[in-house]
Amino acid sequence: MNRIFITTGMTLTMSKKQPNRLAQLIEHQAFAGSALPATLTNDMHRFVTATAEIKRLLAECLPDEILSTCWVVGLTDTELTLSVCSVTAANHIRYLQKAYLELLTNQSLTFRQLKELRVVVVDNCASKVAQSSQTHRPDVSENPYKANVNQALSQNTKRTIAQAAEHVTTDQKLKNALLRLVND
Repeated sequence: MNRIFITTGMTLTMSKKQPNRLAQLIEHQAFAGSALPATLTNDMHRFVTATAEIKRLLAECLPDEILSTCWVVGLTDTELTLSVCSVTAANHIRYLQKAYLELLTNQSLTFRQLKELRVVVVDNCASKVAQSSQTHRPDVSENPYKANVNQALSQNTKRTIAQAAEHVTTDQKLKNALLRLVND
């Protein structure tokens, strides 16, 4: 708290402006006068610029669903790393990787030196979250480790598990657990 003394002997108290407690961290940092380090800012700008160029060059080749979630997340002189939101999109790009690499090296000075195109799948894409919040349908790909508790095992699956429990498994506790699973 700053105090200003007025010549009449009265003390005037002024309080510093406090940031909104509900504001995001970046807003608090901006209020405090801090910013991202220059290297991060430069990298972010370079990736955003490269993403815009990739989307422009591949607009005729990639479906809009893939293009809208495609971002440049790594860029060196010889290697480009793209992120996408689904395994299907990543497989599509990997399948046509040579053609895309050739197109990029021929059509752009930025990507002229590229030798390798890598693709990574990102779990939390903003557009994927926006889509799921608009119309949420249960999807197995949302959490591949969570079993669908509402779906019963088919007779074929039950038979396979029972046979594995009887003839393959030597651990008695595992055998009992598998047989319980089949009988439930």
